[in-house]
Amino acid sequence: MSGENTMWVIKLGGSVTHHDILLKWLQLVARWGDGKVIIVPGGGVYANAVREFQQMRQSLPSGHLSDVHAHALAIYAMDQMARSLVAMLPELTLVRNPLEIAERGWQHRGLVWLPSEMALNPELWAGTALPESWETTSDSLAAWLACQLEASHLLLVKSDDRLLQQQPSHALAALQADGIVDTGLSSILPQATFQTWVMHHSHVGQFEPGLDAQILSGLVTLPHQS
Repeated sequence: MSGENTMWVIKLGGSVTHHDILLKWLQLVARWGDGKVIIVPGGGVYANAVREFQQMRQSLPSGHLSDVHAHALAIYAMDQMARSLVAMLPELTLVRNPLEIAERGWQHRGLVWLPSEMALNPELWAGTALPESWETTSDSLAAWLACQLEASHLLLVKSDDRLLQQQPSHALAALQADGIVDTGLSSILPQATFQTWVMHHSHVGQFEPGLDAQILSGLVTLPHQS
């Protein structure tokens, strides 16, 4: 990995978990992580179960589930996905907060974030609370974490095949309008000091020599303004 002090936050979208290539991404982080690469998992099938349960209850006369509560449950769903990823590849290790991230960093391991502790208690980590709705997805949580860690790079890995036709640079608002990234990024990225990219999961082979920002120059860059 280039840059000894470089921190990468890699968000693996829940849709990526439906593909065989998921394991290659996990192996990539295990190989090159060195305590400086952290995976933010999408909620995937676990978050979908929360959404389906909320919709099912809304179809009934009472016992509804608010978006605030569904948001918290979806974050716990990300915890479940994080545990699933580490179960798939035990060379990775789970982390909950900056203290654990620093501690595991000394072990030179690839990291996977359990978001509930920080995301549901942002005041404990001097973080700005994110909107508690379905509009705040793991995209925004990954960007929020990158801010807290003062990361250098944020990589959003998606399975949307439209990314294969995108130009190397694309306006944030257009990506949001297409549903490729979430709308919550608009309140985070303008103040960010890290570089952000959106990448199709099939491009994992680009990183075979190691994690290097120069490799991403031909891919979709996410400008920090709309």
